[in-house]
Amino acid sequence: MKLQLPRTYKLILSLALIAGPFTWLMFTEDGQRRSDLFILHLLGKPSFNVAFDRLTPAVTEADIAGQFPKVDFQCRDQASRLGERACVAEIASFNGVPSRSATLFYRDGRLTALQLDYRARYYEALVQGLDAGFGTPEREADSGVLIWRLDGGVLMMSASRPEDEQDAAVMWLASGTTRDG
Repeated sequence: MKLQLPRTYKLILSLALIAGPFTWLMFTEDGQRRSDLFILHLLGKPSFNVAFDRLTPAVTEADIAGQFPKVDFQCRDQASRLGERACVAEIASFNGVPSRSATLFYRDGRLTALQLDYRARYYEALVQGLDAGFGTPEREADSGVLIWRLDGGVLMMSASRPEDEQDAAVMWLASGTTRDG
């Protein structure tokens, strides 16, 4: 008994094997996100996979450097309302979200704030991920901000998709840094 597939069937199967993954990568949000992550990592930028629920005011600059040795933070003394020292690094992603940079602020050697600049097109995916991890956020009507209250601080971001890439940021503030502590 000779089992041979018809030529048309082989052609259709071959096209499906090529077109299927291509279609997923180009036309689905998850495929586009993964393509972006691949390209960003290919360009040599590191990931910064931070566990927001483990951030506290007790975290030090040395703790961050030890946990993320591949992230090249450039630090300088810079007095601001968030701290006296700021460390900035270009990153490819944080927690699977294509990103641009991470800025950490320290006061007396302790982490007071973390700002993560992400790519605005992934706003919905980011909000869904934070909702899944930390529950439904509070919505501050006056300011248009989503707030997740964590043990070590608060996580905040815009309640609507940023129109400008420069406004696409997630901010973590240590307990005691915000006006209501």
